[in-house]
Amino acid sequence: MTQGSLISTDNLIEVFSTIHGTVYQSDRESCVYLEFAGRKARYKFACLQRLKKAINGISLEKMTDVNHPGIEIIFLCGAEECFVLDITEILNLRELLEGTFAMFELNSILKDRLNRLIS
Repeated sequence: MTQGSLISTDNLIEVFSTIHGTVYQSDRESCVYLEFAGRKARYKFACLQRLKKAINGISLEKMTDVNHPGIEIIFLCGAEECFVLDITEILNLRELLEGTFAMFELNSILKDRLNRLIS
């Protein structure tokens, strides 16, 4: 386990990290682990994509309205975790997920280029 980590990082690959959280990939389990806001969650890749879509779909403008409670509850079908987030946490989670998916895309591009060189 890394210092301050909630997840045993043995056999895990760190995909992306910010000061607010980290995403790890487990090739052995075919899943990713999200460590955010003092909590940990295990997701299949498709579920992580749904989480990103849900987070990006939140209107920050509406959240700042005086009649809005100032929090959003995110529950994904098929996921064990539920998130109750304020506007700052939404921004922090967006940053973490954007970076994570950028790293997945970069990895895919590099793998494709290397395969072309080898072929």
